[in-house]
Amino acid sequence: MADQIVIAEKTSQAKDIRAAVGSRYGDVLPAEGHLFDLLEPEDVVPAWKRWSPILLRPEGLYGTRPAAGGNKAAKLRAIREALRTAKRVWLATDCDREGQLIGQEILEHYKYRRQVMRVLFTAQDSQSIREAFGRAKPNTEYSRLYAAAVARRQADQIYSLSLTRTATVILGQGARGVIGVGRVKTPTLAIVCKRELEIRDFVRLPYFELDREQEDSRSWMSRWSDMRRVKPESRL
Repeated sequence: MADQIVIAEKTSQAKDIRAAVGSRYGDVLPAEGHLFDLLEPEDVVPAWKRWSPILLRPEGLYGTRPAAGGNKAAKLRAIREALRTAKRVWLATDCDREGQLIGQEILEHYKYRRQVMRVLFTAQDSQSIREAFGRAKPNTEYSRLYAAAVARRQADQIYSLSLTRTATVILGQGARGVIGVGRVKTPTLAIVCKRELEIRDFVRLPYFELDREQEDSRSWMSRWSDMRRVKPESRL
């Protein structure tokens, strides 16, 4: 078994890493996005199985369990087996907050405590990847990035589920299905709705734009800079 491995975020990324560095840093094993899901509220507190308008915040953090669906189980199994003998892990997932979480949550779940090096690259050409491995740093230097990702995910779980259940129980009288509330989709929907109402309430009005042209030795043209357009009843 190899004494070091590379964990990539997805299959296409793993392919580019293999093309750039071969097996110099060990086997390159791809995840498939998040290989772990957070537990459901009722898995933490059985009483939370019944929907009610309460804050679903546990005393600690929501734990994780292997994600189902697709080939995630096979990807996770391959990484888990490799971690048994690996003395060093090269974490080469995406360089953003979510990439840090995708890679490190695997190591945290299996309590891997040997050396972990973080490889960061924003381009996936061979030269960029090789240079990224050359300047890799200990993963401990990115602990704050991981903590930020964990906080974001936990907050989503707590507030999205709490607000979804509250809205469904209180506002869902006679409504069909669940009234979903999410960190991204809800404000996005609000922006779309607000704009739609503005379009519906729009009233066409005639207006004028004032230009001034001067013809002398300093020929120039200017336009009134006030963003409010001049309406027929306006006085300057």
